[in-house]
This record gives sequence, C-alpha cells and structure tokens, in this order.
Amino acid sequence: MIRYIDILMDKWFKKVLGAESNKATLIALLCELIPERNIVDIFYNKLGKLKSNSYAEGHDAIFDVECIDSNGSRFVVEMQRDKQIHFPERALFYSTFPIQEQVKARKKGRRRDPHDKQYDYPPVYVISFLNFSLHKNTDQVLFRYDLRERTTNDLMTDRLNFIFLEMTNYRKPVPDKSDSFAEKLSYALTHMSILKRRPTALIEEVFGLLFAACDINLLTEEELQTYTRDVMTTEIDRQNIIYTARMDGKEEGIRNTARNFKNLGVDIETIMKATGLSEEEVNSL
Repeated sequence: MIRYIDILMDKWFKKVLGAESNKATLIALLCELIPERNIVDIFYNKLGKLKSNSYAEGHDAIFDVECIDSNGSRFVVEMQRDKQIHFPERALFYSTFPIQEQVKARKKGRRRDPHDKQYDYPPVYVISFLNFSLHKNTDQVLFRYDLRERTTNDLMTDRLNFIFLEMTNYRKPVPDKSDSFAEKLSYALTHMSILKRRPTALIEEVFGLLFAACDINLLTEEELQTYTRDVMTTEIDRQNIIYTARMDGKEEGIRNTARNFKNLGVDIETIMKATGLSEEEVNSL
C-alpha cells in the first residue's frame, strides 16, 4: 500500500536528495528556495559528510547533504524531524565548517599581500527542513536570515545565509494551487508517506521530480527490508507520542488530524495507523 518513501526519516532524506541520480531534484529545490543564485549544476562534496572539529575536545558535525554549485557556493541541506532546542545555534555551528574549508592556510612567514583574496570565498547556505516550529502563532513557513546592520538594515556580507522551512506551520488539510512554493513543499514533505499520488495542486515540475525520486519501487529488495524496519521503529515511537498526547489531554488535536486526513481522501486504515484511533472513532468524525 505504501507508494512513497517517508522522506522525513533522516536516512531516507539522505538517500533521496544525497544521491547523484537525483541531482536534478535537489537543483530544482535549491533554485526555488534560492532563486538569486541561478544554480545550473551542483556536485556533492567529496570531503565527506563528517566534519571534524580541529579542537581536541571539539564537537564534530555530520551533514545530511552538502553540495557545491558551479560558482563555488556551498549548500548544507538538513532534515530535522524532531524538535531540538538551540537549533538556530546548531545551524550557525554547521555553517562554520564549509567556511573554514574554503579559507586556505597561508605559509608561515609569508608576507601578506594587500590584495590577498584569502577571505573572498563563495557564499554558504544552510537550508533546514524542520518538522517543528521555531515561531509560535504564525502560518509563515519560510524564514531567511543573513547578516545585517540592525539600524540601517545594510547587508554586512552575503557570504552567510540561513533558510529555515518550518513545515508544521502549514496547516491546510489540502494544498491549493495559489499556495506559495514553500507552502506546497511543506505539505509534500510532511505528507509524502501517506499519499497515493501527487496532489493536483502541486503542479510545478519540481514536485514531479520529487515524487518520482521518492517512489518506493526504486528501492532494492535489501533497501526495502531496511526501510520497513525503519518504519516499524518510527511507528513505535509515534505510538508512544500518541499515548503521551492522550495522557496530556491532547485528544482533540489527534481527532483534528484524523479529520483532515479524511478530507484528503486518505483511506481509513492509514488514518488509524497515523493517529491511533479505532475504525469506529475515525468513521464518527
């Protein structure tokens, strides 16, 4: 019954957007989120996803996906499924690694050239897909940050940029053609695993690429077995969350979620699995 991979799971996010065969999908997403860069091609960073801290006791970083465009700009693309405190600070920490990699060491004793371009490195972008909200009481899903002077709003430098897609801020049960790209993307990423087909409102070509890349039929038999185990583990975690929500009196939120799924035409069995409600409870909504 499963048609598409749950791309919110860390391993499978990397599998889809970190694969050379899906490079066109990632380029299309980056072009929509960062139109000013005019990205025509990318190549994945061959230095490895593990970034070692130069300090002996320093914390290392592991990137989900890192790529570089033809102009040298660096892109760190992350999926964060579970809420994490100090996430903006973590994103800032992550940005320091691609910056340092670009600043080449100078030979000791070498006299500084007044026209030295050591620090004239290409921009770095940290793009984070968040399955939680950093901002309360808002339906805004896309947040962009850079370095600016507080009073004049003058840009200090364009070399450091952060893009946060707070997907859970999009609360419509069904996407609309008039929605922004960021809103449609939020819906696609959070609902991918329960959909049987691409919603008609997601008319942009990039969504065709994304849904095709997440087709579960592309997995090998071994990958499918691994994916099934991962889904089962996630299911146990989800049931624990549902149980906790009920104990905390959040039953109505669960029922609203089930009601939205019904409006989307999701089958009863899937709704039962997604919410923990019984068939009778779902039918009564």
